[in-house]
Amino acid sequence: MKLLKNNKQVGGMQAFILGIVSVAVVLAVGLIVLSELQTAALVGGVAGGATTAASNATGSVLTKLATVPTWIGIIIVVALAFIVLGYFYTR
Repeated sequence: MKLLKNNKQVGGMQAFILGIVSVAVVLAVGLIVLSELQTAALVGGVAGGATTAASNATGSVLTKLATVPTWIGIIIVVALAFIVLGYFYTR
C-alpha cells in the first residue's frame, strides 16, 4: 500500500496516460480528416475518380502518418519503464 500513498507518482501516471490518450485521439481524427480530403480531391469526388496532384499528396501524407501509431506503443513502454525505475530509485 506504500505505492498508493505517494500521490506525486500517481498524479504523474495519470498525466502520462491522459497525454497518450489525447495524442491518440488527435491522431485518429487527423487520419480520418485526411482520408476524407483525399477522397474529396479526386476528380468527381468519389473513390473511383481520377487522381489529382492534391489527392496524391494527401495520400503520401496519410502513408507517412500511418506509421506513427507503431511508435506510440514504444513510447508507452519506455515511459512506463522510466516510471518503474523512478519508483525504485526514490525508494
